[in-house]
Amino acid sequence: MTNFMGESMMVPYTAALAAAIIATVTDIRTLRIHNVLTVPLCLSGLLFHGMQSGWEGLIASLAGVGIGFAVLILPYLMGILGAGDVKLLMGMGAWIGGHSTALVALFGCLATGVVAVVILARRDGFSAVRVNAHLSLLRLQTIRRHLFSTSDGTDIKSMAADPKKRQNLIPFSIMLTMGLVTLLVIAFTVGPI
Repeated sequence: MTNFMGESMMVPYTAALAAAIIATVTDIRTLRIHNVLTVPLCLSGLLFHGMQSGWEGLIASLAGVGIGFAVLILPYLMGILGAGDVKLLMGMGAWIGGHSTALVALFGCLATGVVAVVILARRDGFSAVRVNAHLSLLRLQTIRRHLFSTSDGTDIKSMAADPKKRQNLIPFSIMLTMGLVTLLVIAFTVGPI
């Protein structure tokens, strides 16, 4: 089976990291991750692993694409993040495989939580963190009732269109990049996870 954490993975992790950094820069500037980056990223990852390891590599690469899609499609459908974020993780997954893609998503989501708590605590104090955590729990409980739609203007597209709300958005590509960097730091210091 293709080793997605071995020395032969220097090129794939470099490609994924370079794409994540480019996506982060454009996402910060425009709140968009363009298909001109994500589609070739995904296709080139599939091609690379297919050429390197045949069907086995292609299947492992497809697993990364599938996991990238599966992990972020629900938040996208709920309006929490944009389609570019989903496609970025899928493209990264094509290069780094399923296991690493799941870890990047996990570390990215953890980074999102930490950054959100720090920003909220700094801006409004720790009592606001407690209140917002409670409100988030209540929101999760109502997902079933409001499945995939928000009429209160808190979806990503509505917020991006409003100049006042736009400044409160944190591009998720930053968190995916942080997730990948965390994975690489752990892999190179401790060893493969």
